Amino acid sequence: MAEKNEYNPLNLTKQEEAQKGAYSISFLPVTRKELRIDYWTGAFLATALIYQIATGILLAYYYEPGSPYSSTLMIMGVVPFGEVLLTSHLFMAYAMVAMVYIHMFRQYFIGAYRGKWRWLQWIIGVIIFLLVNTIAAMGYMLTYSVQSVLGLHVSEILLQRSIIGRLAPGLAGWLTSVIVGNGTTVQSWQHLLILHAAILSIILLILVFIHFFLYEKSGPYDPSAHADEEKIPWFPMNLLYTAFIGMIFVAGILIASALMPQGLPPAYGQLVYGTTPFPDWYEMPVYKLMDVAGFGLSTGGVPLVFALLLFLMLVPFIDRYRDNGPLERPMITFMGVFIILFWLVVGLWGYAQPGLSQTRPLTLFMLYALTFCSLVPVYAMRHAKRDLGAMAVKRNE
Repeated sequence: MAEKNEYNPLNLTKQEEAQKGAYSISFLPVTRKELRIDYWTGAFLATALIYQIATGILLAYYYEPGSPYSSTLMIMGVVPFGEVLLTSHLFMAYAMVAMVYIHMFRQYFIGAYRGKWRWLQWIIGVIIFLLVNTIAAMGYMLTYSVQSVLGLHVSEILLQRSIIGRLAPGLAGWLTSVIVGNGTTVQSWQHLLILHAAILSIILLILVFIHFFLYEKSGPYDPSAHADEEKIPWFPMNLLYTAFIGMIFVAGILIASALMPQGLPPAYGQLVYGTTPFPDWYEMPVYKLMDVAGFGLSTGGVPLVFALLLFLMLVPFIDRYRDNGPLERPMITFMGVFIILFWLVVGLWGYAQPGLSQTRPLTLFMLYALTFCSLVPVYAMRHAKRDLGAMAVKRNE
């Protein structure tokens, strides 16, 4: 049975009775089942965050906002292990973005946003998701390559075409000036560096701490768990397990970085005839949505991004199903599948036709096709599951 939401944040400060098996000042214990790797996507994210902070501090020693491209080249060519350091920072950012998608949609499909404080944990998680993508994109811009400058311009357009840009253009203009300053290379990349390495990263750290605190208040989401199930204390088992999988994760990133060091794309302003600059993979859907036909506001597909994010933010209050399984919550599952397919299709569309404006009929066809491909399989599987359940009951009679 799902827990009920608790909306009074003052109750967060109240001391709760420690669960059996927990030490008085330690974190929550876990069951043996919760040592499964899919329960630890949050631990991977925490590892990635720690690694990015550590390598980011090292990179900041050598990076110069006044000469972003040449200082990046210097890090890769002169600094000892600089190429591996920069590549592993990049690969870990990729892993972090991928893991935040996996972590968020895993919680989404199992309905882990329902519970006393899990709704608040979920909302903060969606904000963390946005921050991780924003910080990654800003880090990508710091190289001053052709792609990074184009990414910066896409970000400015996104802001102008967003709800903020439409309703409060003055605020959008101020936010743009926060990002790019007076438009000079020195000030723009200085602002980007401070936002990437300090302001947004500190906000992210604070939110991660609150997110983790709320997790410790609620524990892993498992409606099938029994109260009398054996619990393993957090220390030392949980701590050692977290440290072990974290070290394996970091080792994998370092090995990949040593085997596949990343080169630096051409600097902004260099001749790049015959090549099409692409943004990083996690930015491509947003990049392509600039080309998708809008519906009267010349906004392209940008409002779709904000509508889907708003849905994710409000899903704890929208989901009124009593049962917990994904097929017992068909419309919620349908929306989750739709969002994933939409993001994949638009991203691949961007690689196939970058910068090519799309007509409204084609945009509508894509949306109808994605709706069909998301809705029909969910309800087909739901009915198939019910039929199999009914057949099993008949066999047992």
